[in-house]
Amino acid sequence: MLKLDASEFGLKAEAVGRAAKQVPFVAAFALTNAMKDAREAERETMRSVFDQPRPFTLNALMVRPATKQRLQAELGFKEGFGSIPAWKYLGPQVQGGTRRHKRFEILLIRTGIMRSNEFAVPGRGCPLDSSGNISGAYITRLLSALGAQSDRMQNTAKRPKRSNRKRNLDYFVLRGTKAPDGVYLREARAAVPILIFVKGMSYTKRFPYYEKGRTVIPAAYRKHFRAAWERFVVNDVRRKG
Repeated sequence: MLKLDASEFGLKAEAVGRAAKQVPFVAAFALTNAMKDAREAERETMRSVFDQPRPFTLNALMVRPATKQRLQAELGFKEGFGSIPAWKYLGPQVQGGTRRHKRFEILLIRTGIMRSNEFAVPGRGCPLDSSGNISGAYITRLLSALGAQSDRMQNTAKRPKRSNRKRNLDYFVLRGTKAPDGVYLREARAAVPILIFVKGMSYTKRFPYYEKGRTVIPAAYRKHFRAAWERFVVNDVRRKG
């Protein structure tokens, strides 16, 4: 004889009910972790397409987690990341297009050293860091020597102090000669190019941000959903029967 105990059936039904209530949590968990996987994949892409990217660049992406009430996770660029929004300097690498002026270039334009349609690129005498960039400290020194700081008290170009006199005369702007227009450093009888002024700088698309995300996210979501279902639902049903 076979018997079916209704109380046992009710216990199993309760377990299934608990499992159903966990679905939003499992989905939110999977969405959030899929975006975290995508963020790491984007970082690996940055390492392959950029030359020695700084931690500042590698950490420019943020994940907004999903919740049970808001089943949507987001991966985006940090706003106000330091002094520069991440999209402002990485966006052209994602979409291509004309490069925007950097802060120090804007200061050079405001003081009439550079023209509004020009951009500054490092010359052969410009010191670069391990990532191939001009350090902020050197840019500050250069702007001060050229009298281009927004805070006039930071400028050294017109100070009479002996400690600044030689440094102030070292840097000068050269235009209208056979040499490229730009900022030069006077060394003995030679003029070494520090910044060269060029026109019409644009970026080609280098960082396939959207393409990488669309490739990684679907499989990552399925992986994390299966793992979360097993961990938070199946194991719970097994324990509580």
